[in-house]
Amino acid sequence: MQYPIAITPSNETTAYGIFIPDIVGCYSASDERADISNNAKEAIMLHLKGLIEDGEAIPLPTDSTRHKDNPDFEGMDWAVVDIQIHELYE
Repeated sequence: MQYPIAITPSNETTAYGIFIPDIVGCYSASDERADISNNAKEAIMLHLKGLIEDGEAIPLPTDSTRHKDNPDFEGMDWAVVDIQIHELYE
C-alpha cells in the first residue's frame, strides 16, 4: 500500500513536518530530508499496528491529488511511502 505524505519545509528552528492525510492523527517530523521516508514509514506502521490491536479498520491510501487542493496542505511537498501490509502482522 502506498500512502501519500505531505511534507512541510524545515528552517533553522524547525524540522520537516510529515503528515499522512489518509490516516487521521498520524504524523512525524525529521531533522534531515534523507530521513523523511523512514520516519513516515515508522509513524504509519506504529499507527496502523495500534489500530489493528484496537480492532479498528486500516484506512486505505488514496492518491495524493485527492489532498493537494486541501488548504491544510497548501505549499507542502508530496511523496509516497510504501507499506507492506504483511509486516503489520509479524
